[in-house]
Amino acid sequence: MLYLALFVVLVIGLLWLFQIVLLDDFYRYFKTQMVSSSGDILAQNMDNPDLDALANQLSNRNSICVLILDADQQPLISCEASISCVLHKANAQTLAFFCQQADEENAPHLRLFTLEHPRNDRYAIDRFSGRVPPKEIGAQTSLLYTQKVTLADGSARYLLLNAVITPLDATVSTLRSQLLLITVLVLLLALALAAIISRHVSRPIIETNQAAKALARGRYEKPANGDHYREISELNDTLVKAAEELSQVEHLQQELIANISHDLRTPLTMIGGYAEVMRDIPGENSPENMQIIIDETSRLSSLVTELLDFSKLQAGTLKMEPCVFSLTQAVSAILGRYNKLKEQEGYQILFEPSEDCCVYADEGRIGQVLYNLINNALTYTGEDKTVTVTQSVTDGQVRIAIHDSGKGIPAEELPLIWNRYYRAKENHKRAIQGSGLGLSIVRSILEAHGAPYGVDSREGDGTTFWFTLPRRERENG
Repeated sequence: MLYLALFVVLVIGLLWLFQIVLLDDFYRYFKTQMVSSSGDILAQNMDNPDLDALANQLSNRNSICVLILDADQQPLISCEASISCVLHKANAQTLAFFCQQADEENAPHLRLFTLEHPRNDRYAIDRFSGRVPPKEIGAQTSLLYTQKVTLADGSARYLLLNAVITPLDATVSTLRSQLLLITVLVLLLALALAAIISRHVSRPIIETNQAAKALARGRYEKPANGDHYREISELNDTLVKAAEELSQVEHLQQELIANISHDLRTPLTMIGGYAEVMRDIPGENSPENMQIIIDETSRLSSLVTELLDFSKLQAGTLKMEPCVFSLTQAVSAILGRYNKLKEQEGYQILFEPSEDCCVYADEGRIGQVLYNLINNALTYTGEDKTVTVTQSVTDGQVRIAIHDSGKGIPAEELPLIWNRYYRAKENHKRAIQGSGLGLSIVRSILEAHGAPYGVDSREGDGTTFWFTLPRRERENG
C-alpha cells in the first residue's frame, strides 16, 4: 500500500515539475528550435521561385514573422504573423543594423531580447472592484534570427525571422488548477486502490500464516482463500504435503521406538535370564548357554550400529573410502555368513555368477547395503524360504538384484519403503528382522556413491531390490 502511494506521489510530482515549474523553459527551448529550423529551411530554398509560398506556410504554421531583403536591404518577401513583430515595426536604420550583424556573423545568428510593455498610468487596482489583474503584467521575450545567404549567381539575400515568446501565466494558472484537482482525485483513488489490493493480497497470506502455525501441532488445513494467487496456492499445497509427511514421520518414529524397544527387551531378557541361571544353578555354565548370550549380544550390537550409521548418514558425516574390489567375491563372502541360518531355519540363498566383476566403491558400505537387502529379502520371502541373488553386466554397469518369493509390496506402499523408520505392515521373523532403518540406510549409501537403485514388485510375485555400480578392472599389485 505504501509503495503504490509513493509511486503515485512521484508521478504527480513529475507532472507538476514538467507542467508547471519547467513549462516556460521547455516552451522557450522548443520555440527557439522551431525558429532556427525554419530559418535553415528558408536558407536552403532561397533560389526557389516559389519561396514566398514556403515563407507563408512556415509563418502561418509556426507564428513566425518572415522578412527577406535583397543586397540593397529592400524587402522581397514579407510575412507578418504577430502585431508585436519587431521586423515590421523597425525603420530602415534598424533593419540596416540587423543586416550589418548578419554580415559580421557570416552564419545564422539567433538572439533573445525583452520587449517592455508601455506603462499605463491610468490603471490602478484600487479604482476597480473584483479580482482584477495586477498592474505589472510582465514583458514579452522576442527571438530574432538573422542570416546572410549567397545565391548561386553571387548575389546576397538577408533572411530575418522574428517570433514572440508569449508569457505563459494564464496557461500555467489553468494547468495548476487542473493538476491540483487531478492530484487530489488520483491520491484518493490510489489510496483506495492500494487499500483494496493490499487487503486482497494480504488476506490469503495471513490465513496461510495462521494455518502454518498448526504445523507445530502436526496438522495443517488449507485456507479458504488460498487459491487466489498461484504462488500462495503452491505454498499451501507444499505445507499440506509437509504436514502429511510430518504426521507420517511422527507415526513411523513411534513405531520405530516401539519396535526397537521390543527388539532390545527380548535379547536383554534372555541375556539376563541365562546369566542368572548360570550363576545360581551348578552345571548350567555350558557352551550352549554361553553361545545364546553371545548371539543375543551380537543382535544388540547390530541394532546399535545400525542406529549410529543412520545418524551419521543423515548428518553427512559418514565418509566413503572407495577402492577397487571384487563385488562378486564380496557377495559370496556375505552369503557364506548365512550358512548357520540356512542350516537351522532351512533358508536357501541362490547365487551363481557367470564371471568375477570388480567395481570402484566403498567395500564396507556396499557390504552393508548387501546385508540389509539380503536381510530384508529373508524377512519377507515366501514359504519356500528362497532368496535369489543375481549379477549381470550391461554397458559397463554391474547390476546386483536380490529377489524374494514373498507376497510382494502393495503399489501404495512402494513410494514409502525408502523412507526412514518405515516398516511394511506384516509380521516379521524375529531372527532376521531389523529396526526399519535398513532401506533408508541403503538409499543413503547408494546416493552417496551416485549409484542407480530401485525396486520391482508385484503382489503375489515377490519383490526385487537392485542397484548398479560402474565396472572397473582390478588394479595390478
